[in-house]
Amino acid sequence: MPCGAARSLTVNALALEIAEWGRGDARPLLLLHSLAAHLHWWDWTAPLWAPQHHVVALDFRGHGGSARADPPAYGFDEHASDAAAVLSALSPDRVVLIGHSMGAFVGALVAARYPERVEALVMADMLSAWTAEQAAAAERQAGRPPGDFVTREEAGARFRLQPPETTATVEMLRHLGEAGVRETAPGVWRLAFDRAVFRHPPVDPWPFLPDVRCPTLVIHGEGSRIMDRAAAERVAAAIPRASVATLPGAFHHLALDAPGDFAAAIDEWMTTL
Repeated sequence: MPCGAARSLTVNALALEIAEWGRGDARPLLLLHSLAAHLHWWDWTAPLWAPQHHVVALDFRGHGGSARADPPAYGFDEHASDAAAVLSALSPDRVVLIGHSMGAFVGALVAARYPERVEALVMADMLSAWTAEQAAAAERQAGRPPGDFVTREEAGARFRLQPPETTATVEMLRHLGEAGVRETAPGVWRLAFDRAVFRHPPVDPWPFLPDVRCPTLVIHGEGSRIMDRAAAERVAAAIPRASVATLPGAFHHLALDAPGDFAAAIDEWMTTL
C-alpha cells in the first residue's frame, strides 16, 4: 500500500509523526484520525486529494509513530494544542481540517479556539454524547494489557475494527493492522498506541460548537451507530455555518467504507468555500 512521505515534527515537547502527499505549495488539508487509530486510516483518501492539495495526516500523541506523553496526558485540550501547533508549523495560511470521530471533535475544538488558523472544517461521524456505559467501556480498554504479536503479518491478520460494521476489504484491514504495530523487542510486535488514550474526558462538544465560525460540513455514514442523521443535524444546528451530508452505504469508518465517495463529497463541498 503506497503511503505518504513520513516525517516528524516536535511540538509541545513531543515528537509527532505526520505523513504528506501532494504539493507543498498547494492548499493545505490536515487529516485527524479517530481514537486508538493512526494516520494510515487516510491512506486511501489522501492520494485522491493530493493532485490539488498539500495533504498532511497527523498521528496524535500516544498514537502510531508519535511519542507517548509521560506522565500520560491525552485529553482533548492536549490534542487540540498539538494540532494547532502542527498547523503553525505546516503553513502560514489557513488550513482545511478533516477529522473523523475523535479527530472531528478535536478539529472542532481547534476551529473554535484558533479561528485564525482554520479555513474550513469537516466533521466525520463524531460521537456527541457520553454515557456511564461508554465511560466504563473506555476504562476497561485502558486497563487491558498491551496487544502483542509474533509478526507484523499476524497483527494484520487479526486486526478488527471497533465498531465492527464495515465494507472495507480484507486487504485494507490487513494494511491497517500491519501499519498499527511496532517491534518493541525481537519477535514482539505491539499495538502502537498508549492504552491511556482511552482515559479522556467525557465527550461534550456542546459548549464550544457555537464558537466554530468557519464553514463546516458534518458528514456521517448512513448505517453508522455512532452518528445517525438526527445526531448530525443536531451538531450542525449548533454551528453557525454548517451543513449535513449522509454517505450512502457507509458505516462509522467512512474513509474505509467508501473512500472515493467520501473524498468526492468533501471535494464538492470545498468548491463552495
